Amino acid sequence: MAELLTACRFYFEADGVGEKQILEVGGLSVESPVAGSGGVLGSGKGGTKLRQATPTNEKFTNVKVKVVATTDKDLYEWYKNCNTNDAGSSQWQSNRKAASVSAYDQGGSIQARWEIVQAYPCKYEGPSFTSGDGNMANETIELVHEGIKRVQ
Repeated sequence: MAELLTACRFYFEADGVGEKQILEVGGLSVESPVAGSGGVLGSGKGGTKLRQATPTNEKFTNVKVKVVATTDKDLYEWYKNCNTNDAGSSQWQSNRKAASVSAYDQGGSIQARWEIVQAYPCKYEGPSFTSGDGNMANETIELVHEGIKRVQ
C-alpha cells in the first residue's frame, strides 16, 4: 500500500535559498486544454459533425508557497533581485531557479517531491503581526515557472 501523506513535514527549497518549512502550498497544477474547446469543428459529407479532441500547450498556474518566517532574508532578496527595475536592470531572467516541494514522513524519509522548473518570484508577502497572537510569523511567495514535475 502507498504511504499516505498525512502528518508529514513539507519543505520548500530553491537553488541558493535555504530549506523552508511549508505552512501551505497551492498551485502545483498543470493542464493541457483541448483545441477547439471540444466543440464541433465542421461537418463532412452527409452532414456528419466533425470533432477532434487534441491537446494544446500545457498551462501552468502560479505556485503560492507560505513558509515559516525566520531571520533569513533569502526569500525577500530573491524577490527583490528578480523584480527591482532600476534603469532597466531587472535580473529576473538570470535569477530563475530550480525549486521543489518535498514531503517527508515522520521517520525523516522523503515520500513525495515536486520540482518547479525555472521559477522566479513575482509576489512577496511578509507576515502580519497582531499583539496577543500566538501563531508563528510567515512569509508568502508566488512563483512564475516553466513547468512542474512529480519526481517522487
